Parts: sequence; structure tokens; C-alpha cells
Amino acid sequence: MLSKLIKTKFFQFHFILASCFIFSSLSAHHSAAMFDLNSEMTLAGKVTKYQFSNPHVWVHFEVVDDKGEAKIWKIEALNPNALKRKGWKRSSFKPGDEVTITFYPAKSGLPKGGFIRAITADGTRLGRPLPDASNKDEFHDDL
Repeated sequence: MLSKLIKTKFFQFHFILASCFIFSSLSAHHSAAMFDLNSEMTLAGKVTKYQFSNPHVWVHFEVVDDKGEAKIWKIEALNPNALKRKGWKRSSFKPGDEVTITFYPAKSGLPKGGFIRAITADGTRLGRPLPDASNKDEFHDDL
């Protein structure tokens, strides 16, 4: 009887331990729930920071509004591996680059968003094509 109890407790302990590892890994990755996926924003500005590293690539850019006030927007994209396969490079953006970025805005109203597409000053296009774009091959799809 004691042997069976020990085996049961041993199994229960290891089951709980394994479950903790599995669920902590799953919860470490967040969803796109913070973004309004039913709305798109397009803003033009200058890149201030480009972070091409795990877990997600970030593009920060400064946008000057009609009143002359500057605001830094932080745009989150996929991970570097996925984006490399779609044509992105560490040099895709540089601080000072003029860029127009379309993104899903944050539901919170904060100046951040989920990347959809970008067009740089030299005409390089990254991300999803415009819905009515005639040459969809020009874009490197990010999703």
C-alpha cells in the first residue's frame, strides 16, 4: 500500500512539474490581442531605432503632427527568422530613413502598433501588399 502511494505521489509531482514548464512556455508568447485588427493606421516619419532581434523586430519612428509636435511610434513585427525568409535584413531600416508605415494601432491608444507594411524613401516595400496593389510580388509579406 505504501509503495503504491509513493508511486502515485511521485507521478503527481512530476506531472505538476511538467505542466508548469509547458504552461509557462505557452504564456511567454503573447498574442496580437493588444492591437485593433479591424483598424489600420498609416503614418510617415523618420526611423529612430530598428531592433532586428528576438523575440520580435521593432521599428521606432518619429512622426510630426500638424501642430509640429513629434511623437515616437513603436511598431512590432514578427521574429527575425520569419522576416529574413521574407526578404528583411538587418539593414532594412536605418535611423534617419524616411518611411511610411501601415500598422494595426494599439487598443490602448498608446503610440504603438502591429506591423502591416512599410515603404521606404527609396521605394523598398516590406510587408503585406495594398489590397488593390496590381503588383503584389513587390512586397515581402510579413504575415
